[in-house]
Amino acid sequence: MQFELFDYQRQAASDVLTRIAWCRDDWATKHLPTSFALSAVTGAGKTVIATAVIEALLYGSTDLDTEPDPRATFLWVTDDPALNRQTLGKMVAASDLLDDRRLVTIEPDFTATTTALRPGHVYFLNIQKLAKNQPLVNSSDERPLTMWEVLSNTITGDRSDLYLVLDEAHRGMKQPSDRPTIVRRIINGEKGANPPAPVVWGISATIERFQAAMSEVGNGRTRHPAVAVDIDKVRASGIIKDQIDLDDPEETGQFTTTLLRGAVDATLDFDARWAAYAESENEPLVRPALVVQLADKPTDAHLRELVAVIESQWPGLDKHAIVNAFGEHADLVIGDRNVRYMRPEAIQDNDEIRVVLAKTAISTGWDCPRAEVLYSERTAKDATSIAQIMGRIVRAPLARRISTDDALNAVTCFLPRFDRDALDKITKELTEPGEPGEVVDVVVNARLFDRNSTLEAAVFEFVEGLPSFPQPDALARPLRRAKTLIQLLTDDSSGPAFMPDAGARFDSTIYALLDGLAAQHRDAVAHNVRNIETVDIRRTSVTARGETLAQMSWRSGPRLPHCFL
Repeated sequence: MQFELFDYQRQAASDVLTRIAWCRDDWATKHLPTSFALSAVTGAGKTVIATAVIEALLYGSTDLDTEPDPRATFLWVTDDPALNRQTLGKMVAASDLLDDRRLVTIEPDFTATTTALRPGHVYFLNIQKLAKNQPLVNSSDERPLTMWEVLSNTITGDRSDLYLVLDEAHRGMKQPSDRPTIVRRIINGEKGANPPAPVVWGISATIERFQAAMSEVGNGRTRHPAVAVDIDKVRASGIIKDQIDLDDPEETGQFTTTLLRGAVDATLDFDARWAAYAESENEPLVRPALVVQLADKPTDAHLRELVAVIESQWPGLDKHAIVNAFGEHADLVIGDRNVRYMRPEAIQDNDEIRVVLAKTAISTGWDCPRAEVLYSERTAKDATSIAQIMGRIVRAPLARRISTDDALNAVTCFLPRFDRDALDKITKELTEPGEPGEVVDVVVNARLFDRNSTLEAAVFEFVEGLPSFPQPDALARPLRRAKTLIQLLTDDSSGPAFMPDAGARFDSTIYALLDGLAAQHRDAVAHNVRNIETVDIRRTSVTARGETLAQMSWRSGPRLPHCFL
């Protein structure tokens, strides 16, 4: 992996690998289809965990104590092509081994050259491509096989172990009255057509929905215990912000313009605080973004009004700063401003973007840690969809808690179309077990209290300097811990390194230790070296008719003049 996993992520990856081993054994020995789930709150890093698992299975991992599986094949299925694109991008960013050769998006021409999914690859498929009018499910001279036949060949062939990964696994499971959904057809197979998927790995924020769906799919599928990430450990990691502040008017009336101005002010406040933090701590600059969530069919006049308010409250806003993520995928002309369409997954890495106009396209699978303020004009009946949006924006921009400014550990939401009862409903959505924002506290009309200016700065420095003792990592490997320590000792980003020669000193120490162990166990080492350098060979000579003429055996030395198969 490109970066160190949090302890809870490493533990979850290890647990998932254990479940996969169980499932693989069930299929190999009893031909028994199985399933299990990985559940974690939004922002906990489910994709990172999955990437670590896939990388470990394809290449092996000493960190996760896993040998490579040359038969492993992954089919990653969602109902959203944008979600697949974002997942693929996250995998490339998180892994130093997975690349375009291993990560394959299934396009309409995929079956033209493919008869089965290949081992050692991750295939991304959105279920819309398997609709009855799509090229993938209709054979032709250019595409002799359908995607269903490719899946069947993969499952029944002898080269691959297929792992079906359902991202947002509770979706696509609802059983219609006339025929099964595409997701259910992939899971269950169809009699006389395609076999059931051997192993189903569901990834969802809500285990209950996925487990209930799997209990209904039939085929005698065994459900192994789910891997549930500990919410407290996610909170302790600092990767998720501590608090969501819900702001609403204390009186009745129309406050759209007033609250939108407040949302812009909140964004500018975040902007100033992040700038001060970056300067004082020599950290990367975070450029916070404002998400403006609209009803399904906003009028042109209303869009012009919103953009005018934003521009008047945010002087000097760049011409590229406002974009839309509407489902129409089209640029808009709003007043004097050209508002480009931007794919949701591209927003995080484009610092020019400061305001995002959206409807519901960013409610699932979107990850933009610098989106820290939400202004939503959705009505009270959309409490669940608004809760999903909030669940997308609670990730901390620097993946850690900020100790010097508590305001940077919260996100702020303005809900002009919500009454007090509706706020209670959305608070319930955010805090009940299994829901998107369960890891954070929800505060209505919060007030920020700055540090007491009458106290000396030394008081705060003393409190911040108090020692803390993290819980030991149950999966910690001594060499990995030593590598991390060396990096800390030699890091000179903020001044002279504490121990510039830490790496060389470690090498010297470990080599001396190995030399000592080799001397202590000299006979065993010599015996094992001989075993490695030599090989017992048996040669059998036969005639063309199969008659045995002679057999002879010998032990070859470290250099073989010939290769015997």
